[in-house]
Amino acid sequence: MNCKTMFSFHRHLLFVCFSFFLFSSCKYFRTESDEKSLARVYDQYLYASELKSIIPPDISVADSIQLATNYINNWVKQQLLIKKAELNLSEEKKNVQLQLDQYRNSLILYLYQVELVKQRLDTVIKQSELLAYYEENKQNFALKENILRVVYVKLDKQNKSVNKIRKWMKDEDEDSKNKLADYCSTQAIRFSIDEHKWYKPDELAEETGIEQNKIEQMARYPNIYEIDGNEGYYIVKTLEYQLKDDISPLEFEAKNIRNIILNKRKMQLIEQLEKDVMTEGAAKNNFEIYTARK
Repeated sequence: MNCKTMFSFHRHLLFVCFSFFLFSSCKYFRTESDEKSLARVYDQYLYASELKSIIPPDISVADSIQLATNYINNWVKQQLLIKKAELNLSEEKKNVQLQLDQYRNSLILYLYQVELVKQRLDTVIKQSELLAYYEENKQNFALKENILRVVYVKLDKQNKSVNKIRKWMKDEDEDSKNKLADYCSTQAIRFSIDEHKWYKPDELAEETGIEQNKIEQMARYPNIYEIDGNEGYYIVKTLEYQLKDDISPLEFEAKNIRNIILNKRKMQLIEQLEKDVMTEGAAKNNFEIYTARK
């Protein structure tokens, strides 16, 4: 018998033994049904069929045994703890039906609200809405840290196009910007050429690998900088720098404002739902409110 056949035989034998242990009759287990029980705690039984859903069909016999053993032990422990709790809690404290009903009602209402929002929420937010909210709430958008606006291109150190890229970055015309974009899309290791994008210095440092203190220094003096880094050659154009406690620019807050507007719309949808169900309920005489008699 070769090794492969021997392994298959032992595996099959182990499976047969385990199956016999789990599913055969056993004098230590007592059950009122024909189904074989695996464990008992007081008058509660764990049956073999309950393990079928928790043991994947594609795992080894050893893993199956371990998984089944863990499940049985945990089941026994949980049943013992529940029994201990029932013996030591008052009837009043054991009556959890009210909490269960409240939880069920809250969950059903939440799921319905989620579905309602998914179907009816208008997620289109115009730029004019963003701007209007920003202007009305500028006092709430004080910067918590310094931010900067930059464009950068990361090149291989052997790249021979540095002069062209430097020129395209320096020029402000659309033709140069288009040439830079075309070049970066195929030749740059990494790049960011959106002039409206704002960064936190630590975010830019993590993204580029340039030291944060170097970024802070460059940002204070808008210019084009070249950095021979460990992982590549950087050409960075710093455009603007804003300090902590300044009013944050709209571009930096746009995502946050979108979320605020969407959340307000969600709340309005839910409030309207509550009004509608009350109006409909009153019109159809679906509810009555009784005042207490004196």
